[in-house]
Amino acid sequence: MFGRTAWESDEHMSGENAEPEDKTIDNVTLIEKRPRPLLRFVLAFGIGSFFFLFPIEWEGQTTIPLDVVVGLIQESYPFLVEVFTFGLILGGGLLTSVSMLHYQGLATIDQRLVDRLELDYWQTSKLFWALRLLGIVVAAPILLRTGPEWLLSDSTSGVVWGGLLLTIALVIPIGAMFVNLLAELGGLQFVGTLSQPVMRPLFNLPGRAALDSAASWLGSFSIGYYLTRNVFDRGGYNKREVFAICTCFATGNLGTVGAIAAVLDILHIFPIVVFLYLISVIATAVILVRVPPLSTVPNEYVATPDPEPEFRGSVGDYIRFAFNEAVRTAEHGASIPRSAIEGLIDGMKLTAMMLGTILSIGITVVTLNEYTSVFEVISQPLVPVLAALSIPDPQIAASAIIIGGAEMFIAATLVVGTDVITKAFVVIVVSSQAIFFAASAPMMVDMFDDIPIRFRDLFVLFVMRTVLLVPITAALVHAAVFVGLL
Repeated sequence: MFGRTAWESDEHMSGENAEPEDKTIDNVTLIEKRPRPLLRFVLAFGIGSFFFLFPIEWEGQTTIPLDVVVGLIQESYPFLVEVFTFGLILGGGLLTSVSMLHYQGLATIDQRLVDRLELDYWQTSKLFWALRLLGIVVAAPILLRTGPEWLLSDSTSGVVWGGLLLTIALVIPIGAMFVNLLAELGGLQFVGTLSQPVMRPLFNLPGRAALDSAASWLGSFSIGYYLTRNVFDRGGYNKREVFAICTCFATGNLGTVGAIAAVLDILHIFPIVVFLYLISVIATAVILVRVPPLSTVPNEYVATPDPEPEFRGSVGDYIRFAFNEAVRTAEHGASIPRSAIEGLIDGMKLTAMMLGTILSIGITVVTLNEYTSVFEVISQPLVPVLAALSIPDPQIAASAIIIGGAEMFIAATLVVGTDVITKAFVVIVVSSQAIFFAASAPMMVDMFDDIPIRFRDLFVLFVMRTVLLVPITAALVHAAVFVGLL
């Protein structure tokens, strides 16, 4: 199951000979800092960083400009957002059908139309073709507000459609505009170089992965995935690096953690919760990147390998090299408006490809949670473990952690009214689990089908993350109580 051959493909490029180049400041050709590329990098980095990485205060909560913009659009044009979301699902399903019929020899389409519609982009497995079409069938009655009560209830479509899809449909296309500014015009190279001393030794990942992680933590896991896919397609990441980034660092974003903290009435300890959450994510990642299944994924590339150069030198040398690489990239990049428009188009295509799958699987998972006791039964073996770790209300906490594998907001709300230790413990665990089968899991499987990321591997990783997070988080929470922080 964890063997290298499971991920290998004759069509992909081996990274065995794609070793990153060792550099010091002495063997770097420093480019002339001409005003135009310099200004392009500074503006692109400033705009992109501010929009989805810079925390701001908005209506009493700490969030990012991307979240504010998305929220304002949803509040101002709620029906148009729903129509737009349905249009993406419909378009994705129809283009997938045309692609599948063409490539399976069931329909003959002119090559010019094939190229214009980019039908190779929409080609997928028969399972995901069915899921994308099912997404249309499910989305139509939700949009029209007509259908069975179980589908239209707040606990099913209210969660998946209202709380998830309507956000993703805006977050990825809008966020992709600004992500592309960073990827195209030097920001990725700048952050990557400066982050190497941390990312390489701790996680065996390129420094540029720090930007993906920050995008997920401060923005959304969907933005993190988009950036990772963008770099993967350019040969900047191999399969193992993509798998590790998506399953170890694309955790619950800080805005969602804050919203959960507000619901549970623990905003007064929110900074402590965030601090413990980050420690839990880092400690878990340090372990998981070194063991199967992540360690057995081959270093294959889907494009010409372009590994990040490994730089060695003083802090000043790192800054000079990072700045040099950023300006060099900006010099050969497109203009800021063109990069933003290209990002918007790519983001809409990617969103249309995934939304039907997310809706189909998400509705299935939350329906099981709402109308069956399957998650409560599965959580029973965890109850004595939590009791042994001195977590109050272990039955409720265990159910919340298992449901966290479906959707973390639903999971966290189960512990309303419990002890503050239980609340802090559950918020940290479910926010750090990273693999949510109603949202992020189907997105990963669909977006990275050329690795391939598969549900069975994600299930194993979810179990492994939970097994690690439970004792790590319990120890951190009890330590915080001991020193008087909780």
